[in-house]
Amino acid sequence: MNPFKVSAQFAAYIWFTNNNPRTPTTEAMLFARDNWAAFLPCAHEGLGRLLIRIAGPRRKQHGKQPGRTRSVR
Repeated sequence: MNPFKVSAQFAAYIWFTNNNPRTPTTEAMLFARDNWAAFLPCAHEGLGRLLIRIAGPRRKQHGKQPGRTRSVR
């Protein structure tokens, strides 16, 4: 995924939801998918990378986490 495209789609989604608060989120998602190019000038690569990282698959944790102790009752 292109970080600039993800950031532009996010900007389009936020703009649409702010200007049409009672509209379903599915319409906002369709608007963002169709009109992301108009928001490309305000896209930020770092934000796009962050959004991709947040949306990506989570890593499994194995064993105990360091620094955590079990509480004794």
